[in-house]
Amino acid sequence: MMQACESDIPAILELGERFHALSPWRDRLFNRDATEKTVRTLISAPTGALFYNGYGILGGMLSPIYFGGGTVAQELFWFADKNGRELLDAFEGWAKERGADGVIMVNLALGEREDAVMNRMYERRGYQLRERHFYKEV
Repeated sequence: MMQACESDIPAILELGERFHALSPWRDRLFNRDATEKTVRTLISAPTGALFYNGYGILGGMLSPIYFGGGTVAQELFWFADKNGRELLDAFEGWAKERGADGVIMVNLALGEREDAVMNRMYERRGYQLRERHFYKEV
């Protein structure tokens, strides 16, 4: 696996900032300190995971399935210039090693073409659409 370590943090933050600028979250300011705190938590927490391969990042955490017991590995972010699928392979392997019942991945609402490409990739890997996320400032 390619789990991130402390020495990877500067590169991870650079990738995270690029990801933020391209994402629907770009309407919110990028907070480098808050991002670094999250990154450090994912690296150190037993329920967290952060994978870095030199080209991309994938971070997530174990979470309970609130309505029926069990655990899922929930992706928090995934961005890669290339070799992104190896990050997903590592995350799925990490989830399995920790006894998770499944993996939840997010598809950012970037546009119809991008959505269709990501949907097909997830479906080929055995994922099924379960929810869509909506966001509102309060």
